[in-house]
Amino acid sequence: MIAVLMLALFKTFFGIAYVSGESMEPVFREGDIILFRKWGTPEKGEIVTAYIEDLDCMVVKRILAAEGDHITIHQGKLYLNGKETAKAAAGKPDCPEIHLPPDQYFLIGDNQDVSLDSRTFGCIGRDAVYGIVICKLI
Repeated sequence: MIAVLMLALFKTFFGIAYVSGESMEPVFREGDIILFRKWGTPEKGEIVTAYIEDLDCMVVKRILAAEGDHITIHQGKLYLNGKETAKAAAGKPDCPEIHLPPDQYFLIGDNQDVSLDSRTFGCIGRDAVYGIVICKLI
């Protein structure tokens, strides 16, 4: 009985995800299993698990920008609040400045050359975030 209660509590407050792909290398690699927490407000720089409805899949990405930040893509480069931060996704056309409203996040993979992230699928809402990654289990 105690084991069932402990499992129920664990599943309420935590989650486990499997890393598929190379987009978060070198931090996480294909096949890694990660632990995430389901409470708290994600902040810039944190790695989160999120569901991307258009792709019908869960992703593990880092929050590059949040409420109040400005994102611009110009000549193959991504700018965060006027400073060059990352490469634009391959073939991505220039886009005017995006001002992130409350509860919106711009996600990016650490391995930008192969990552499918907000440079392609756009910003996500807070409700799409499953949790904040705590650590790699395996």
